[in-house]
Amino acid sequence: MTVQLKWPILGVIIPCVIIATLAYGSHYFVLRHHLSVKEQWMYEFYATMIWVSYAFAIFTNPGKPPAKYKPLPQDWTRFCKKCDNYKPPRTHHCRTCNQCVLEMDHHCPWTLNCVGHENLPHFMRFLFWVFWGTGYLFIQLCKRIMQYYEESNMPSYLFDKWELTAVIFLTPVDFFVFASIFVLFIRCLINIGRGMTQIEIWEWERIETQWFSERLWLMIRANYEKLHNKKFPKLTSWRRGDDYEMVDRSEGSAIPENFTIDDLVFPYDLGIWKNLTNALGYPYAWLIPFAGPNTNGYTPEVSIEFEEEDQLNLPWPPDGVRQQEITVRRENDDELRNIKNYQELRKRLDPRVNDKRSSFVNDLGERLVDFGVDESDEE
Repeated sequence: MTVQLKWPILGVIIPCVIIATLAYGSHYFVLRHHLSVKEQWMYEFYATMIWVSYAFAIFTNPGKPPAKYKPLPQDWTRFCKKCDNYKPPRTHHCRTCNQCVLEMDHHCPWTLNCVGHENLPHFMRFLFWVFWGTGYLFIQLCKRIMQYYEESNMPSYLFDKWELTAVIFLTPVDFFVFASIFVLFIRCLINIGRGMTQIEIWEWERIETQWFSERLWLMIRANYEKLHNKKFPKLTSWRRGDDYEMVDRSEGSAIPENFTIDDLVFPYDLGIWKNLTNALGYPYAWLIPFAGPNTNGYTPEVSIEFEEEDQLNLPWPPDGVRQQEITVRRENDDELRNIKNYQELRKRLDPRVNDKRSSFVNDLGERLVDFGVDESDEE
């Protein structure tokens, strides 16, 4: 969940203080006594790359739609009243940056900026250099701790008190930053490999949680008939193994009998390699400070699998962004007892099963607004 700060400028001041303390405090009090000149220059290079990539992540605009953008017929028509322009697919209006952001991932309080199409490579480089630099520093600090342990029988006056104090203070701080950034870096890398932004991951979790919701499927059916001007097709599942269980629906149910979440195709997953190169550029440019993505951000490519195998044939998300008010009744106890599929029963009993998109909360406690999205412009 995105951190909300009372004074947003603290989101930049705090990381700057931490970076400066770790980078230069450790160099002055510890590393200059034990590293060669070449190693010290290498260490300062790592620190410099952290500052450079951080500056790019802060000051690079995350990307906005071109003026007078017109949506394609196969995309959802979403008009931003605040920007007076149509929004391309995967675009959201950030309430903090006050602009529509191409391929918006989230608003980051630690950069005072959104992470979007144009500055995602800079953000990932920043995470990499912090991870690399703090990892290198942690190794050097651990070497000093081991040396202190081996020399623990020596008189205390032989130890540099300032260096010892610095090692005791900096080691846990450095490890905390290293571990936190490592987890965030891996999470972002996995999302990029899947071809998804954090908002789209949240969207997928919402649809998976509400998969057995009459409300969800009534909207999907209405969207299909409105977009294609024909009757909603009969959906079939590719899962035909021994563990597949056909589910009988009550007459008049909008939920398909023979279709699972595994049959849903996310349109923008082009495969790990192409997802990475589209978002971050080619590998030879990944560590170049000013390198950017390989796409324009407002005409996202859809996968061949989506074009050939997707049965819903709807833009993402399939239940739409501006959702109409639909009231559905909850099943009574007798109807719930007749459900033999445990997964379906568990999801039907989930209190979030009929929540609107704007009010849905995922398992991590995140709502759409927590990613910085302006909800008033989404509904």
